[in-house]
Amino acid sequence: MNLQVAQLIGMLKSMQAAGVPRLWELPPDVARKAADSMFKSVFNDGGPAMTETREVQIPGRRGAIPARLYVPPGVGGRSPGLLYLHGGGWVIGSPDTHDRLTRELAAGIGARVVSLHYALAPEHPYPEGLNDCVDAAVFLGTHGDRLGIDSTRLLIGGDSAGGNLSAATLLRLRAEGGPAFCGAIYIYGAFAVGFQTPSMQAWGDRDLILSRTSMEWFRSHYLGARASESDPYVSPLHGNLAGLPPAILIVGTLDPLLSDSELFAEALRKADVPAELHVFEDGPHAFAQMFMLDLATDAVKRISTFARARLG
Repeated sequence: MNLQVAQLIGMLKSMQAAGVPRLWELPPDVARKAADSMFKSVFNDGGPAMTETREVQIPGRRGAIPARLYVPPGVGGRSPGLLYLHGGGWVIGSPDTHDRLTRELAAGIGARVVSLHYALAPEHPYPEGLNDCVDAAVFLGTHGDRLGIDSTRLLIGGDSAGGNLSAATLLRLRAEGGPAFCGAIYIYGAFAVGFQTPSMQAWGDRDLILSRTSMEWFRSHYLGARASESDPYVSPLHGNLAGLPPAILIVGTLDPLLSDSELFAEALRKADVPAELHVFEDGPHAFAQMFMLDLATDAVKRISTFARARLG
């Protein structure tokens, strides 16, 4: 195993041995505060400076949706845009927890990034968070100029639950006649929302950042009794993927969601959607936020190369 990864996993194991509660052992609101504290202190130091970072409001069906706009140096008054949907199992996470990653993507791609603070479960179960994502995508496709974004050069992406929401948003936009996106960025997305995949069988009980137990906790809060796992907006792997934009998929070999990315990439290709799959040796779940690892920097470079090619 990569020495850097082994050291990181050792640190997490030490925290568990010391009795630090796992997120899934906490009430959702307490888990959010714990995640915010951990991510801010461990994963968000350093990184590129932005010309501008400000809080914005995106109009949506449930009212104004909070978001954060990142403007990297050198993009001028109008640039391509990336709608970024953070991970956190639909229950935790925010633009704060993913601040470094979104700044890295903004600088690497040369695009304004809108990091959306979509509604979280269980207070807002499916499909409320997804509705926020769809509404934000429609807004950027029709009024992106208000934020300095060229609405003809849009990307969408996210990690983990955000990867799921990105794919589901694209499926909804296609069904509802929404705006077109040039490309999709899926970072260890949850595309099946199930537990029978080979990687979940291999890694789901080892508790390396993401586990079967935590996935069950996330899923129960997000879905409740309102949705079926066969719903393509819940599990995009079950959807008709024809016509979706070209995609890049990033995942690590130690991730219980590895099979999700492999299966989704295969399904995209069968639907004649170009899909790049990049599997990172010894990459655990959430590694793209861990800039103490070389893997994270490499992932951002590959995403940036893909995105720049799609934007032209």
